[in-house]
Amino acid sequence: MASIQDQHTYTFTNCQGGTVLDLSGTDNYSIIGYQNHNGTNQQWVFERANTHWFIKSAGSDQYLGILGDISSAQNGTRVIAVSSPFAWVVEDSDVSGAQGIRILARGTDFSLDLDGGNSADSTKVQLWGRWKGANQIWAAAARN
Repeated sequence: MASIQDQHTYTFTNCQGGTVLDLSGTDNYSIIGYQNHNGTNQQWVFERANTHWFIKSAGSDQYLGILGDISSAQNGTRVIAVSSPFAWVVEDSDVSGAQGIRILARGTDFSLDLDGGNSADSTKVQLWGRWKGANQIWAAAARN
């Protein structure tokens, strides 16, 4: 199992694009890939909840979530900041050459996905069906 620990803070670098998981400073809502500037909007606190995790921004009281309801999620569903905890499952990478973790919406096969693995700042992070792409694998760096 991935070495994520309860109440620890992490930065996540996408294994394909090289940008980090970022709560947009422009709208405090969108989740994007962005160059690492060590801001608290790029740091994520993991909260254990039985068999899943809640992922909270270290820079706000918002959680990593999705636009809409999980029952209507599909490829391309936006990942956004939400006020209520949203359940995620963390697994070790299953992609050859990509060291990190896969983050899935609980109860689904939808992974946290950097759109196209694009390295450009402000690339959207979305849900996408699990596949063997490095753009769905995130390297965790502990902040505490």
